[in-house]
Amino acid sequence: MTTTTNRIYTGVGAHIAPTYADAIAISTSGTQIFVSGTPGLREDGTVPEDFSDQARQCWANVEAALGKAGAKLTDIVYMRQWLTSRDNMAAYMAVSKDIIRHQPAAMLAIIDGLVWPNIGVEVEVVAVVPA
Repeated sequence: MTTTTNRIYTGVGAHIAPTYADAIAISTSGTQIFVSGTPGLREDGTVPEDFSDQARQCWANVEAALGKAGAKLTDIVYMRQWLTSRDNMAAYMAVSKDIIRHQPAAMLAIIDGLVWPNIGVEVEVVAVVPA
C-alpha cells in the first residue's frame, strides 16, 4: 500500500503563516514516528547562547531522531513548536522556514517557560514513513 498525504487548506492558517497546512490527511500502512519535545541542546548538554543557533540545533536534534527511526524532515506531518519569548518569533520563523518547506500541519505557542530556564525553543513532531 502506498502513502497518500493530502494537505488541506481552509484559508485560516494562511492568515497566520504560509508555512503550514490547516490539516493533513494520511492514508498509509507505513510507520508513524512521534518525536518527543526536543530542545536546542547540543550533544554535550549545553544550550547555544544565540537563539537562532538554539533553533537550528533544535531542528538538527529532531532530524537526528527521525533519522534513527528511518525518517526525514520531509516525512513530518504534524509539529508543535513552543517558544518562551515573543521576541524570538521572527528569528524562529526564519530558521524553521529554511528547514521545513513542505507545509505539515502545525501549532506554535508562546509559553512562560520550559524545563530549563535557558531553553527558548522546543519542538515535537509526528512523521509518517511509507511501508
